[in-house]
Order: sequence, then C-alpha cells, then structure tokens
Amino acid sequence: MTPEHHVATDPVWGCVLIGGQSRRMGSPKHLLQQGGRTWIEGTVSLLRPRVTQVVIAGAGHLPASLAGERRVDDVPELGGPLAGILAAFRCYPQVSWLVAACDLPDIQDEALQWLLDCRRPGVLAVMPDLAADGQLEPLLAYYDRSCRPLLEVMAASGQRRMNRLREFEGVITPQPPLSLRISWRNVNTPQELCQSSLPGKPAPKI
Repeated sequence: MTPEHHVATDPVWGCVLIGGQSRRMGSPKHLLQQGGRTWIEGTVSLLRPRVTQVVIAGAGHLPASLAGERRVDDVPELGGPLAGILAAFRCYPQVSWLVAACDLPDIQDEALQWLLDCRRPGVLAVMPDLAADGQLEPLLAYYDRSCRPLLEVMAASGQRRMNRLREFEGVITPQPPLSLRISWRNVNTPQELCQSSLPGKPAPKI
C-alpha cells in the first residue's frame, strides 16, 4: 500500500478525553452545561460527522445520551493526556485519531476539517502552533496510526508531555487561520468559564 493510499483510506476515529481531575473547576468539566447539553455531548456531536467512530477516553459519569458510546480506560501507569491517547491507540491500533479534550467549548467544525486537511503522506501528527511561538496544542489535534510507536517510546521513557512529540520527524506544527483559533480555547477555572466565547453561543453553566 502506498503512503498516499494509506492516508486516503485508513479510518479516522474521534477520541474525546475526559480523564482530567477538574480540580481547579471544582466539578467534572465534561458535564458542564451549555445550550441545554453537556460539553461532552457537544464535542461528540461535532466529531461524529467527521469521523467513522467516536471513543471516550477516561473515567467518569456520562449523560444518558452517550451511554452507548465506546469507552477506553486511561493507561493506569501514565498521567495526563498521553494516558488517554495511548489507550485509544492500544485498543484500536489500525485507526488514526482526531483527538479533542472535553474542555474546549468553542470548537468549530471548520477547525476539525482544517486538521484533517493537513493530513499528508509521512505526517505522523498535526499539533497546531497557534501563535507560531512553539507552544503546541496537543488536545485538539490529529494523530496518524503510524504515530503510536512514538507514543510508546515516550511512555516507556517517562516523557509524558505531549509537546515532546515535536522532536520527532513527521510531526508537523502548522498555524491555523486566525478565524479558527478560538477552537483551541480551553477552560480550567470558573473565572475562565465566565469569559466570552463564540458570538451567539449561550453562557456555560456549572
């Protein structure tokens, strides 16, 4: 199989990460309400049209509407996002992943498509660099199935920060269009929750 054929035909699944402790927020972020539904329901609904299947990584209660979704447990000996992302790779090794954290309330459908459009033969991961300052965004990103060996190397060596992937050839760090960058706004505290989001969206509720 040629690299071009691999990129064009391999399935892309969506992975929603809910494994964080939400200590600063004080309650599970994936269950925060906005517009009559939880953040995780909103994230899953955005991913579904763009991927073959959605998987939820991490422990925690889910709304009844998502009771039938596939789930994977975080890799127990790891911490942070790597624990959920690597768990997804290990359970479904023939799949590439469009990964989204549960605390990104302003994800735009166009941002998901932009990530998918960045796929090319030889690209192992797409981790945006919003301001072109070296600060990468691993939690709304694309990870090709060929990226798994790199994640395994990181896990085995105790390197748990996803940004370390930038050291490997094949990991690209493009800058998304300005109009899409709000999609990477993450929320960790009640104060951040009160900040403005996309125009026309209702305010989130704890």
